[in-house]
Amino acid sequence: MRKIALVMLLFVVLTSHFNAIGQDAKFQALIMYNFTKLLDWPDKSGDFVINVIDNVELAKELADFTATRKAGGIQNIVVNEILTNELTKCQMVFVGASESDKLDEIIKKTEGNNTLLITEKNGLTEEGAGISFVKKNGAWKFEFNELNIKKQDLKVSSDFKELGIAK
Repeated sequence: MRKIALVMLLFVVLTSHFNAIGQDAKFQALIMYNFTKLLDWPDKSGDFVINVIDNVELAKELADFTATRKAGGIQNIVVNEILTNELTKCQMVFVGASESDKLDEIIKKTEGNNTLLITEKNGLTEEGAGISFVKKNGAWKFEFNELNIKKQDLKVSSDFKELGIAK
């Protein structure tokens, strides 16, 4: 009987943990899609490509969420789950926490390509990322470094600035 209770407790804990991870990915996907409306990219031709490094759940949620939506109302959105060494030209790249140590490499690869660099580790907007998702008081927020975003020749709207935390 104790083993069954222990297994049930473990199941409840794991289910709530994975549900929380899923909710985090849903929130991040929604916000990332909104970045396509709140920031302005100079090139609006072809597909709007979002590369996701080290976050399978986010890649899935983002692909599902954007399947019937367009970036800026005009561009089809393509979401790729990739490895750091597979990084190609894109409009956005999300770098998962465990790949944060490769930030310098990713910055070099995206330099001059009008790529918004998004991370999920606190403090990385001070090291070159444009945006970082951070948890504050149990809720997801995003920090941004306007200078890093503008270095990629992206324009920042006033609505964007009101939603995020400037660094």
